[in-house]
Order: sequence, then C-alpha cells, then structure tokens
Amino acid sequence: MKAIPHGYSTIMFSDNLMVGLVMLALTMVSPVIGLAGLLGLMIGLLASRILGFEGWDSSSGVLSFNSLLISLTIGYYYPYHNGIANLPHFLGLIVIASLTTQFLYIGISYLTQMWFKMPSLSLAFSISGLFYWFYLVRGGYFTGYGFAKPLLFSISDKLPWFWQDFFVSMGSIVFVPDLLVGIAMTIVLLFISRIALFLALVGWSICFALLHFSSIGSTYGMFFPGFNLILISLAIGSVFLIPSKSSYLLAVLGTVTGFLVAFALAGKYYYPDIMPSRPDVLFVPMFAFPMNVVVIGTIFALRLRLRQNSPIINDYGVLHPEKALDAYLSRFRRFTQAGIPQIHLPVTGEWVVTQGHNGEHTHQKDWAYAWDFEIEDIHNKKYTDNELELRDYYCYGKSVHAAAAGQVAKVVNSIPDNPIGGMNTKDNWGNYITIAHGYGYYTLYAHLKEGSIKLREGDNVKMGDKIGQVGNSGRSPVPHLHFHAQMAADAGSKTILSHLINFKRGLANGAHELVSSGIPEPGDRISPLVAEHDLAPLLQLSYGQTQSYMVRTSAGEKKETWEIKLDLLGTHRIVSDAGTIVEFSIYNGIYNSLNLVRNRRSALAAFAIGASRLPWVENQTLEWSDEPSLSVVMNPMLKNLTLFFIPFFKPIRIETKSRLTTEDKAMLIRSNTCFSLLGIKISNYNAGIRLSREEGIMELSLEQNNKTLITAIRDNNLTEEQKHE
Repeated sequence: MKAIPHGYSTIMFSDNLMVGLVMLALTMVSPVIGLAGLLGLMIGLLASRILGFEGWDSSSGVLSFNSLLISLTIGYYYPYHNGIANLPHFLGLIVIASLTTQFLYIGISYLTQMWFKMPSLSLAFSISGLFYWFYLVRGGYFTGYGFAKPLLFSISDKLPWFWQDFFVSMGSIVFVPDLLVGIAMTIVLLFISRIALFLALVGWSICFALLHFSSIGSTYGMFFPGFNLILISLAIGSVFLIPSKSSYLLAVLGTVTGFLVAFALAGKYYYPDIMPSRPDVLFVPMFAFPMNVVVIGTIFALRLRLRQNSPIINDYGVLHPEKALDAYLSRFRRFTQAGIPQIHLPVTGEWVVTQGHNGEHTHQKDWAYAWDFEIEDIHNKKYTDNELELRDYYCYGKSVHAAAAGQVAKVVNSIPDNPIGGMNTKDNWGNYITIAHGYGYYTLYAHLKEGSIKLREGDNVKMGDKIGQVGNSGRSPVPHLHFHAQMAADAGSKTILSHLINFKRGLANGAHELVSSGIPEPGDRISPLVAEHDLAPLLQLSYGQTQSYMVRTSAGEKKETWEIKLDLLGTHRIVSDAGTIVEFSIYNGIYNSLNLVRNRRSALAAFAIGASRLPWVENQTLEWSDEPSLSVVMNPMLKNLTLFFIPFFKPIRIETKSRLTTEDKAMLIRSNTCFSLLGIKISNYNAGIRLSREEGIMELSLEQNNKTLITAIRDNNLTEEQKHE
C-alpha cells in the first residue's frame, strides 16, 4: 500500500508518502485520467513482485512509476464522448502499456546505470508514450478532438499569462492541465521544499521569456515545454546536485537547453489519409524527452570531471533539497573538502614538515604537491650525537605505513642508502613503493631504507599497514620520508593535490590543534590522532546501552535516561526520555553530533552542543574548531530558512571552539559555540563535559549568554534491568 503513493511522489523526485497521496488525489480531479493511472500503477506494482523484480514487502514504487505515467497518458489521450466508447480496449491498452513500459524501464535503467551512472528517470515512459500516441492516432482513436475528460471541479478565472500557464504547466505534471490542480501542485511543492519551488519558478520564468522571444505564445498544455523546463530546473538545481550557486547556474543553462530540445521536438504529424472529422495535422507531444535528455546528459558530464568539486553531485541518498544540503553541510563538507582526496599521515609519532607544497628545493611544477617528513627533538636537532652517522638520525629506520588501503603497484628496494651529505642523482627516488587506490589515484613513499620493503607488487594492504622504513636512498642528503599522491604507478608521475586527515599540529603553548582535513605547512610539528577504537563503549554509546542523569534546570530537578538505538538505514541515535533525539557517528575515533530533533532543553541537547565533535585523547591538551550541524543550535523553522539562503550566502554562522584537558584522571572538555546573524553575534553557548575511562560521561553543563540553562550529573543508581543491559 505504501508503494502506491510512493509511485506518485517519485514523479516529483520525492519519497514522501503524504506528497504521493496528495498527487494521487489531484489526478482524481479528472476521474478517467486518475483511475487509469491508478490501475496502471497497481498492475506495475503487482507485476514487479510476481515476476521477482522486488519483494512483496517492498514499499518502493520506483520500478512502476513509469507504468503510472504511461497509464495517465492513455487516460489523457483516449477518446471520450460521454464516456469511454470502447471500455475493454481502453482497459486492455492500459494493462499492455503498463507492463511493456515497466520492462522497458528496467532494461533502460540497467543501461543508464552502467553507461551513465544515472537512473533512467522517465525515459521509458517518454518512449512508450510516443509509441502509444502514434498507435492511437494511426488506429483512428485520437483525432485531436473529443478527448477532453470531465473534471470533478474547476475554476474558470483567468490569471495573468505568466501565472495562468505556470499553474497549467504544474498541473500537466500529473496530466491534469487545469488551473486549480496546478495551484494545488504548487502548494504541495511549497510544503515539500522552498528551494524546489524557487527553482520551479526559475525554470518557468526562463520558459516564459523564451516563449515570448520565440513568439510561440503558449505552452499548449501537454504539448510544449512548460512542465519539462520546470522539472529540469528542479532536478539539476536541487535533486541530483547539492543546492548551490553553481548548481543554480547549471539549472539555468539546462533549462535553456531543454527549451531548445523541446523546440526541436515540437513536430507536426501529417496524415497520409484524411479521415472525416479530423484535421490533417496534429502536434506530436514531446512528453518528458527534453527533461530526460538534459538531466541525464548534464549529470553524466559532471561525473567525467577530473576533480569532483562544485557543483557537488548528490550521491548521499537524500532526494529532498533542504535535507540533502543539510546532510552535505553537517556530514561531509564539515569534515572534508569535496574533490580533494583524503589520506592519513603515513607515520606515527611527532614529525616535522621540512618541505611542503611548492617547496623551495624539489617540490615544484608537476611534483609540487608533496611533503618531506623528519623528526626533530625539542632543541630542533635531527640526530642524537653524531650527525654523520645514519643511525643517529631520529627518523632513520622508523616505520612507514600505508596512508590508505590499496594494492601495491610498484616496488624498488635495492638502492643503497647514501652516507650523510651524499646524494644518488641517478636513482632519484631511491627505494620507493607506490600503492594504487583506484580511479587513477596512487600514493608514493620514497627514499626508503634499502631492503626494508617486505611487500611485492600486487599485494593488498590496509590503511595503517607497515610498508617499509625511512632511509636515505636516492636524492636524499639526510634521512627523511618523501610522500605524495600521484596519477600513475611510476615515481616521477604528476602529483595530485591531497589533504591529510585527523592529524594534530603542535602549538606554541604546548597544546595541540586537531585538524580534520588540511595541508601541513613547512615547520609544522604534526602527529596522527591515535583513534580510540573503544570510544563507543567508553561513552556508553553502543547499541542498546542506557545511561541516566540527574538534571537541574530553572524548572527544577528530574531524572533523564538515554538509550542508544539503530534504525534500518544504519543511523545511530541517542534517544532521551525527555523527548530529544540526537543522530551521531563515531568515525576514526571521533564522536560527531549530526542532527538534533525535538526537545532542545534537555541534558542530551546540552551534550549535542558541547560535543559537536569529541576526540578521545588522554594526558594531552587538545584544541579544535567545528562548524556544527544547524539543527543542533536552530529550531526547524529557522534552520529551513537558513538552508534556503545558504546557496546564495550564509546569513547565519555557527562556530564551535573546544579545548580538552586532563584533570584528576578525568578529561574536561570546554566548548564555546558562537551563533551570529549577518556578522552580529546573536547568542553564545558555553558547555562543559567531564569524562573518564571508568564512568564515561560524568557531568554536563550548558550556559547561554552567561546564564545557566542546564546541569546534569551521572546517576549511577541504575535499575536491575539497566545493569543487565
């Protein structure tokens, strides 16, 4: 039953069941068209399950929405004279069209996924629609007259041309090109997404201008490009791309291109034999060909870029424009930079970057994006006693690790190490190993110690596996590790701009700064963040665990209990009995608050603000910055308003600065979250969290503008059931 409304909502690139139910109801404004569509959809859904394309428990209508569209088409074009003249033929045609279109969709989707890495959208419907339209015309069923279907209700008011044809085009999406249905569809779109409605108006405005420029004068309901250009603008600008200025510009370009495609496809069909009571020419409907051609072509072309940067392709499994943008901001851009490969530091312990990108010695031109690493003591010395002995250099013989998982592509292992000050310019890279990571991406580790590489070409390695030792081979006067990413297996290939992730940079005050993703600079003292693999159980955030707190607010004191749950999509959630839910992730030893819903005045909400990010580092002072999820600080209405403006500019900025210290065998995190509007500070949150390895989260506190909102202390008086869990 859920698959039925899902099939309707898929037409609007949505998976919202309520939207599907409303669209189903709107098709019923024209009962003949609506019932034809519902019948065809149900036939498609049953066929997909009987034939084994999907299970009976599936709530998806994606496989059958093309069957819905072709059935709506037959309902729209089939002749009507105070009723359907030939009901058995009408019903039989719907059954055949529904089944053949579904098979066509499955086949075309396989090809487009294989060739273009794209779903086939409604291409199967467009092909079938053209075929069945010609069948109706050649069979004498469709003459261009007498096919209009009665409506349950309608309005005859005329609006200005811009709005009249906009609403008619919106109604055409559900095959009822009626003013009232179009207004209702616009209201539906408003509730689905403000970004989507904005792009629909952009697409229509371009269509309106081009229609005027070309002197065509009208969208002709189903026959011309209104609904195609609306869907093109919406799909490119906010569905298949993350909403941004660049996606909006591409949507404009795609919309103009779609108009040209529609104009080219707006042909006329001349009858070879003139039948009574019908004209000798009909306009051939283009169905959704312009939308399919432009959207599939645009997204496929973007996938062929050498570097995937703005506009960002939406591969996050979220169709809703605002939700997709929110997921991208809170889960992806927050930690990485799109289009730049992310790799780990290939060494352990603290190292000094002695040459970075575009270095003054050898890191230039095609080899600019590289690093040299050495070890120095607190006196900036690289050796212990004798600077002329290799073994006295701190980094000599230290282990080198794979920066990412892959397959060994090239190994050179027999070049002798140079004496201090000597260089082998014949074997420039010395001993080295390159690892292939797929898609033409390799990492290279050079100047390694002779004989230290124990791997062979073709061996598979995991991230962090030992692959060799630091040496002094090749063009290397002193022991060091040369490391970079490149485009091919052989040493000397062109380097690729990459970021190191989750490393600590030493600060002048003795503390360390956590860098989630970035480029270390020459002189930086850096070390990898050692991931705490047991972070979830330490924080008692493993599936099924519970923890309780005594919470004090201005309203008094009460007990609050958290429980860890996991949904079918694999999303981890902390659920509080105070009505707060926080989605979170633990990745590479770092806890991240991703989304907060419902009650914003609870201990769990205080934890989400204070621990937007939480690395576990003991006996060390660590500082970091974060741009937390909008939902952590904003209510849903303000968040959605902010998301609407973010593609143009960021009206609201949220920045969290945190500091972790160790006190009395416990860790104390203090964070400050600043919330500013148009550069003016609106609100300021100060949070404190006390942690220990034995008890996990011990205490919480949250202040807003220096006013205490909440304090919470761990309640260890658990029930027997909680102890058992």
